[in-house]
Amino acid sequence: MEKQLLLVINVPRLRKEYFDTWKWKEDEDEIYSVNTAYKTLQKTAEEVQNNEFKMLWSTKVTPKAQILGWRVFLDKLPTKDNLLKRGVQLQHSLSDLCNAHEETTNHLFFSCRVTQIVWNMCDRWLGLCTVHHIKAKINFQHFHLFDFNSRQNLAWRGMWLAIIVEIWNHRNSVIFKQMKVDLIKIFSQAQMIAWVWMKHKIPAALFSYSDWCLSPHTCLKSL
Repeated sequence: MEKQLLLVINVPRLRKEYFDTWKWKEDEDEIYSVNTAYKTLQKTAEEVQNNEFKMLWSTKVTPKAQILGWRVFLDKLPTKDNLLKRGVQLQHSLSDLCNAHEETTNHLFFSCRVTQIVWNMCDRWLGLCTVHHIKAKINFQHFHLFDFNSRQNLAWRGMWLAIIVEIWNHRNSVIFKQMKVDLIKIFSQAQMIAWVWMKHKIPAALFSYSDWCLSPHTCLKSL
């Protein structure tokens, strides 16, 4: 009887003397306007953006790495396209890693055929097969694993920053020290600094560097 009563109470009652109407919940008067729609979209965008920055500042890495990630998010690095916008004269605007496309932040870190190989190496290392977004904030947001809890994913995002740091360092070495592009070096250095960050920032990170390299999934699960 109780269940039947609740069903009757919760069923919406239709009345013939009333017409169906639309109500806009984002306005006090429940009336839609372009202005309130715009404000709602802006609020949603800010919440999403703030969430990404909160995740960035929560990562267990060095402040220097966080600041680099922040500059990548905001496209504030001195990439060649940004230098040209500031009036700096360059011999060319091509990326020195691939020599095929203009060097922008999104290209350098995410869509360049060279750095894409580094991200693919990271995927294979963890036994993944995925597609990475070419925009920084979305790429970072997608860099998580569904079978990890929030603490473990926070540690895993340190690897994202480690790759970002090493791509930038390697790019600078190629330009200013005439170093040859070495993808294996980029990835192995990223593995190393990600492990060092965890050892210093996360007390539960008791695994060795060799364990980290051989079984990253198991290591992260132990956190």
